[in-house]
Amino acid sequence: MKRIFGLLLVLLMVTPAFGTTTFAGNTVKATVTGSSTYFNGEEKSSNGFNIAGSNYFNLRDLARNFSGTPSQFDITWNQENKAIEIVTGRAYTPQGTEDSMYYSRSRTYAATLSTSKVMIDGVLQSIKAYNIEGNNYFQLRDLAGKIPFGLEYDSQLNRLVMFSRTPENAYRTLASGKAVDNAESSDFPRWKSTVSSYLVNNSDGTVSVVEADKEITIDTYKANYELTATQKIAYELPLFGGFYSGEQYNYIAFGQENREENDSKEVIRIVKYDKSFNRISSVSITGGQSYTVGPFDAGSGRMAESGDTLVFHTSRTRYTTEDKLNHQSQLTIIVNTSSMTVTNDLGRFQKNHVSHSFDQYVLFDGGEQVLVDHGDAYPRSIVLHKGDGKSYSEVDLFNIPGKIGANTTGVSIGGVEMSSSSYIVAMNSIDHSLVSEYTSYEMVGLESDQRDIILTVLPKTSLSSASVHTITLAKYVGTARIASIPKLVRISDDQMMVLWQEFDKENHPGDVKYVYIDGNGKAAGDIQSIKYFALSECNPVVSGGKVVWYTNSNGSRMFYSIPVKK
Repeated sequence: MKRIFGLLLVLLMVTPAFGTTTFAGNTVKATVTGSSTYFNGEEKSSNGFNIAGSNYFNLRDLARNFSGTPSQFDITWNQENKAIEIVTGRAYTPQGTEDSMYYSRSRTYAATLSTSKVMIDGVLQSIKAYNIEGNNYFQLRDLAGKIPFGLEYDSQLNRLVMFSRTPENAYRTLASGKAVDNAESSDFPRWKSTVSSYLVNNSDGTVSVVEADKEITIDTYKANYELTATQKIAYELPLFGGFYSGEQYNYIAFGQENREENDSKEVIRIVKYDKSFNRISSVSITGGQSYTVGPFDAGSGRMAESGDTLVFHTSRTRYTTEDKLNHQSQLTIIVNTSSMTVTNDLGRFQKNHVSHSFDQYVLFDGGEQVLVDHGDAYPRSIVLHKGDGKSYSEVDLFNIPGKIGANTTGVSIGGVEMSSSSYIVAMNSIDHSLVSEYTSYEMVGLESDQRDIILTVLPKTSLSSASVHTITLAKYVGTARIASIPKLVRISDDQMMVLWQEFDKENHPGDVKYVYIDGNGKAAGDIQSIKYFALSECNPVVSGGKVVWYTNSNGSRMFYSIPVKK
């Protein structure tokens, strides 16, 4: 894209309240511009003209399309100075219905040099302007640096692309291909799906975005978030099941359906790569070995390692049972990464069996696995298993009311971490007293799916449900806001960060909220707010003394960071 700051001019609609405009005698020809206009990656309709080779656009369109962003501004009439005033940082106030005027592409219009006065934040500006049919048009080069906003011209697609300014500690960057949207929303799925957006903190100070969308794309960025390298990896089987960046190796899981229940058919393949993503080896799991017809079904799937042991904790739909149904449950695969062989029983009912399992997390505490699943009604609600793969201790962390098998639960997990003293689960939950019945599709009696941000904390010294305590970090039930599923980031043994995003009830994004917690889940300070940030499916990482994540939205990629408090 070619930078064209100063080439785009902006049209300002003058209402009668703004007074009378006087004009000079200089008149030039103006024609309707043929360029399409994009604001933060989204095409928006705007009136525009071309005058002497430069483009001019409606300032109220600009104000309306930037409203709610770091570049928002309002337009008022300064009576004392008899000038149109631009007030930066303030949401735009529309004037009536603001119906778009029609301008014919086949016509030539007269543009007359204008002497209208303009102020920006109370300061009178000297800005060259034109008038067409009673409306004022102003040069962008005098406005772009003062509002401010960014502008690019895509000559291949004939697009004028405008971006709001990036807030502090945020960075707009390039993606090697299509930046598939992964932004958080206020919708809560009944079950999770495979995580397809990952951020890796590399040992050389770079970070890599790993995304799965018909192929695996790895974009690597310098510390300043400049794109430096890109790799592509083809799927080895039709389904993507998960990615993991280990200490020495990377791992990707692929899969395929087995609806015919063929015992010898490969249903899951875990591939081992070096840190440059050169393929080393793989291990295959068959349908008969794992009783699987649908790998990764209705779950997320995550991996963790300890030494030469890799655990892939995922989900599956199992072979048809006596009741002629294909039940969904977790599937836990333990792999010796030196020989790339499966070392545990993958049978129909594993020692840590959870059915349903709508979300899966795995950690290692020393040599023992810590597995967390999001089930349905008690006794398989939010459940933790700790063990060596042959035997497990089981703890119910959070009991979900209702009947077993109901897919709607009113809770979602956002992260699982451990401190030196506790296992901590960040999640959200409705007020379950408002629900009269949980079904596969709805929570009867619940008017609005609003959820509080909560933690469940289990001390390592007492693996029993009686020892679990629940901490409410932020209440949203009954308010005008909705909170997203929270993120949980481990900074050190006894410092973590919980993040979530607020939305209004029309799903318009608001502030990102975050709070530090200690190793016992207790808030260490007040909840903080950041405007104009956006969370995503990508789980944040700690890199360069900051909590960092990226978000794709409207074809654009942004990195966001929060400096870690010492």
